[in-house]
Formats: sequence, structure tokens, C-alpha cells
Amino acid sequence: MNAQKTGSLIAAIRKEQNRTQQDLSNELGVSSAAISKWERGIGFPDVSLIEPLATSLGITIAELFKGERIENGDANEYENLLSDVVKVSKNEISKKKKISNWIIAITVAVLYLLISIITQKWEITWMVWIVYCFYRIFTEYIYKKY
Repeated sequence: MNAQKTGSLIAAIRKEQNRTQQDLSNELGVSSAAISKWERGIGFPDVSLIEPLATSLGITIAELFKGERIENGDANEYENLLSDVVKVSKNEISKKKKISNWIIAITVAVLYLLISIITQKWEITWMVWIVYCFYRIFTEYIYKKY
């Protein structure tokens, strides 16, 4: 992957379609500065934006990664492979976010429990929070396995 070539391709296609950076940024939900960085080869789109960007430009993911149009029949093979890579990457990012959220939720629940034990005050909101955390653990991890 060459960020310069990919950026040039994004800029060329966007201009062919008579669209501004702002138009593309509005469609993808990013800033126009991000589009500018991609087009100048300074950065590369987030993996979650690869598929929507390619669709918006009317090209394949393979073409976006390669930074040029692919004319031969190999495009489908590359496209399927890259599409799978993008999906796996999105799933991994989602898993990491979910784990981080759970670590935070469990930490807060444990802190609430410790504060309740130390102060000997069992406020109902704290108890509801603890029960909710255990409910989510059960429904998301234990129940889904069966």
C-alpha cells in the first residue's frame, strides 16, 4: 500500500465526480481535513472507512489499496480477500472496544461495592449498577455460549 498513490486516486476520482472534499467528508462522517490528508498521502483512512470510501468513489477496495484502477479479472479475487481483511479488522476493533468497556464497567462496579462495604451504606443505585453489570456479563458471555 502506497499512501501517495491511494491519495492521488482518491483525489482524481473525487474530482472526476465533481465533488468537493467537503462533500466526501459529509458522506463519510469525517472532517474535510481528513480527506485532505488522505489525498496528500499524509495519512490513510481508518479501516472502518475503507469499504464506505471505496463504495462512495465507485471503486473496489483492491483498487483503493493499490492506488490505481485494476482492469483485469483478478480484481474480484483481490476484492474478496481485502473485503474479508477489512471485516476481520473491524471485528477485532469492535472486540477491543467491548473489552475496554467491560473493564471500565466492572472496575466501577467493584469500586461501588468496595465503597458500600467501607462506608456501610448500601444505596439502591449502587446495587442496581452491580446487578446490571453481572446481568450483562451473563447475557453477553455465558448465555451466548449455549
